[in-house]
Amino acid sequence: MMNIRLLKSSAICAAFLLMSGMAHAQPKPAAPLATVNGVAIPESLLEQNVRANVAQGQRDTPELRQVLKDELINREILSQEAAKLGLDKTAEAKTQLAQLRQTMMVELLLNDYAKKNPITDVKIKAEYDRRVELLKNEQEYKVGLIVTQTEDEAKSILARLNKGESFAKLAEQSSIDPSKVRGGDVGWVLPAQILPAISNVMVNLNKGSLAVAPIRTQAGWNIIKVEDKRAYQAPSLNDAKNEIRQSLAQQQRAELVKRLRDSAKVQ
Repeated sequence: MMNIRLLKSSAICAAFLLMSGMAHAQPKPAAPLATVNGVAIPESLLEQNVRANVAQGQRDTPELRQVLKDELINREILSQEAAKLGLDKTAEAKTQLAQLRQTMMVELLLNDYAKKNPITDVKIKAEYDRRVELLKNEQEYKVGLIVTQTEDEAKSILARLNKGESFAKLAEQSSIDPSKVRGGDVGWVLPAQILPAISNVMVNLNKGSLAVAPIRTQAGWNIIKVEDKRAYQAPSLNDAKNEIRQSLAQQQRAELVKRLRDSAKVQ
């Protein structure tokens, strides 16, 4: 069976829910995908779903388009039946529709703002250079981690480590942290990248040393070992580009929200 993906963004959900009620208030598309009980399904809706499936690795084939078309028709039929039963008139439905519309409008605004204020390669390079300059004197730590649910279990494991048992083996056997599959190896980290409760201890450990006591965090009781230290080694611009782009996009959105919030009248 073909594995298809029908768009499920808030905008498309809202379109499905509102199509029956809005179709007669809008101009009829010149060439609809299909007409269900007099309601036109726009061809553009099919194209959006085709693009979504192609982005997920599907091939744009007549078979894919037919499956998507049938699904869109089925959804329109179900939508019309829901409207016929008055399900869209309930207080719960109105609340959900209002939230869907709000989410759709937010997405439209953010997408429009991103198009008008693109994250360019120049901006990415400038942010990369800023980070490299900021961290050039920092030290990185190669950390081993074992996390347990109880303090007693952590103390027992720490005692075994101090007697010479393998850190990697005990991490694989007893840790509840995802790093257990790598023997507790979390890789190279900067102090600012981890919780202060751990980093404050980590920076004072010598290479090859264990923390003298388990450290409690929300994740559990942490046993840490500093496997190695080195001066900060910046990733290449190419390796860091995607992460920086996402970070700048989040920052850009936060600045937009703050600017609009500052000018809004909120009572």
